[in-house]
Amino acid sequence: HLESAAGVAGLIKVVLAMRQGAIPRHLHFRDPSPHLDWDRLPVRVVSEAMDWPRNSDRPPRAGISAFGISGTNAHVVVEGYGATDDASVGYDGAQPTAGAPHPVAVSLPEAIAGLPVVENGLAARSTRFLPLSAKSDAALRALAGRYLAWLDAHAGAFSPDGSASDPLLSDMAWTAGVGRSHFSHRAGVVFRDARSLGERLKALAETEAEASDRPGPETAPKVAFAYAGRTGRWAGMGEALYESEPAVRAVLDRCEEVLREARGASLLDVMFGWSGSAGDLDDPQWEQPASYALQCALTALWSSVGVRPGLVFGHGLGELAAAQAAGVLGLEDGMRLASRHDPEAALEDVVVSPPSLAMVSGRLGREVRPDEVLDGAYWSRRADAPESFDGCVETLASSGIGVVVEIGPDAVPGPAVAKAWSGSTGDEPGPVVLSSLGRPAEPDAVAGSGGGFVEAVAGAWEAGLTVSFAGLFAGEIRRRISLPDYPFERRRHWIGKP
Repeated sequence: HLESAAGVAGLIKVVLAMRQGAIPRHLHFRDPSPHLDWDRLPVRVVSEAMDWPRNSDRPPRAGISAFGISGTNAHVVVEGYGATDDASVGYDGAQPTAGAPHPVAVSLPEAIAGLPVVENGLAARSTRFLPLSAKSDAALRALAGRYLAWLDAHAGAFSPDGSASDPLLSDMAWTAGVGRSHFSHRAGVVFRDARSLGERLKALAETEAEASDRPGPETAPKVAFAYAGRTGRWAGMGEALYESEPAVRAVLDRCEEVLREARGASLLDVMFGWSGSAGDLDDPQWEQPASYALQCALTALWSSVGVRPGLVFGHGLGELAAAQAAGVLGLEDGMRLASRHDPEAALEDVVVSPPSLAMVSGRLGREVRPDEVLDGAYWSRRADAPESFDGCVETLASSGIGVVVEIGPDAVPGPAVAKAWSGSTGDEPGPVVLSSLGRPAEPDAVAGSGGGFVEAVAGAWEAGLTVSFAGLFAGEIRRRISLPDYPFERRRHWIGKP
């Protein structure tokens, strides 16, 4: 008996039963009392689970009684507000208990919050990330084993292909992200279908304990965003994210509008290799605006999952996107500057602001001072000025950076940072380096795979960053469901004999 909580427990039970459209059996009930004339009474004890009686003329109703030993006698009548035939869940265990549907909003950085957002008609996300965490590695492995058992128990409820976009698998990842505490021992399990999820859970559950097992950092490490200049590029770079991520689409669509106004041609046709393309991505006139637009879109995408930089730096053309991230330039102004060869003329009517966060100048190799203005003269000299990459790395090392996120196609600045870091800091371990977007492993990559972005988010979370998991489900409708509980490591504390 739950004593003072018995009444509210009864209320919760009735509301859940009403939502499920089912009445659970009365626990431990076997023999009805012989002192009651059950045949004449219009009531009965539910000995087996049954459907909630439906009546088209009125909503469902239920009564809850609470009797206290001191004489309290309370009775509450609850009336439902909707139908009792929620088709998404059942009481028979084929599906776990689910909460109400929750539309997940799209989040954009404040500087571009006014951009129109497309939430319907997007491609399904084909990669998910299941966050598992615990207070010890042993508990983490035990938790992986519980999820593996959960996966096996619900295998019959998945869609035929068992893809990561399956409603039940998606709700599982959603619930684990937004509905569970996140401890310091972490494993980000990225999967594309039920099979790959099972394989990775099994591998984690069977991992042997090591003396080197350590929790993540006590506090979230400081993050730097690194924006590359001329890097590897390919037709279709960013297309999967454009098809599935509202934040990416919002930024790229706006950049498309700006370039159409200037040239009367489509940037997206060139970026994605669509038919009717009027340019070549290898041509600097198209490569530069394409790289800038993609980097700004990736910045917005990281922001949508709650990861924002404490410092930005860029080299070559990447410094423009770094300046946009730091609030020096607006999205549209940076786009116009990236697509023109006369920076001073392009910036005649542009308001250039001081950085709103720490920005390391690729030309100067140091942090831009609050009173410095990166005006047209700076950007015009930018093309001929030598890079000071080593100086940038030294500044990063002295700033206490723990995670470097590469913003752009291919992994270019990250390895260079790691190499330069080891040379400038000796034996001090370098930062965790994460790549936002890599080349697809296969020519015909599935739309929505994101080219490694979900893997990068999982890596950021494992490194100790706080992630807004809602961003990984933006534009979807998700439910919280029942999942395996935490594997508490119980210890006995009996006082021994003297």
